[in-house]
Amino acid sequence: MIIVRLRGGLGNQLFQYAAGKALADHHSVPLKLDTYTFSKHKYRKFELDNFKIDCQIASRKEVHQFTGSNFIARYLHKRNNFINNQKIFAQPYFHYYPGFFQLPSDIYLSGYWQSERYFASIKQLLGQQITPKRQIHHQKQIEEIKRHNAVSVHIRHGDYVTNPKYNKFFGTLDRDYYLKAISHIRQNTLSPRFYLFSDDQDWVSKEFGDLEDCHAVDINRGDDSYLDLILMSYCKHHIIANSTFSWWGAWLNFNPDKIVIAPQKRFKLSHYQGPEPVYLSRDYDEKDYIPVNWIKL
Repeated sequence: MIIVRLRGGLGNQLFQYAAGKALADHHSVPLKLDTYTFSKHKYRKFELDNFKIDCQIASRKEVHQFTGSNFIARYLHKRNNFINNQKIFAQPYFHYYPGFFQLPSDIYLSGYWQSERYFASIKQLLGQQITPKRQIHHQKQIEEIKRHNAVSVHIRHGDYVTNPKYNKFFGTLDRDYYLKAISHIRQNTLSPRFYLFSDDQDWVSKEFGDLEDCHAVDINRGDDSYLDLILMSYCKHHIIANSTFSWWGAWLNFNPDKIVIAPQKRFKLSHYQGPEPVYLSRDYDEKDYIPVNWIKL
């Protein structure tokens, strides 16, 4: 059995599920999801149950087979990236770990796994599974997107602005990046129509309200926010933010001729200076994050 630890928002959860599923399929063993973090997190919630994902939730007893049941010992293991627990594999650094598929078939995975190299082998399966369980009540919007040469433009603000820690590490993309990306699309495809997705539509209206063929998409909020990712995937081309949410919106578009534009850097800082690093290596090498056929601007 493989258990993957879930944390973060929807984009992060999709990376964690996809990597875990690929390893479980490689070994022909069940995959289970550890969702415990969402029971004590104020701002994040488990969102994969919106999709046709083959996911079973691991019980605390099953998780404790790997992590141990002693609360203090578990906490100390987490603080040290599980280096003293042979039943847990903690991703050692941000970029792709080449020994991933040599990991055993009975393992607990802790990491973010943000590279398609972990799950490229099951791309078609993921495309089938990451579709909504329930009917989408935006058929007019979907038909409009499919009728045009639609380009999704994702603008991530929210906690990247309001959370000082996130703002320092991630930062936000400025108007200039989006104008360059829009210009590139205009020069390389016919009659593009841009659909602006954002958690800060006030900023979008102020910065892009005067641009031709740019249309704000502001119909999915709260528990329905995941539908924005699905609507993005229906577009023919993409301009993504430094965000895993729009990464998945672009990746799930299987149009072989798609143009995807991404920022040169996802992180404002390449070295994490906080007290509890996510990876043993505090250096963030982004070489495997953006697929090779996407364009960095």
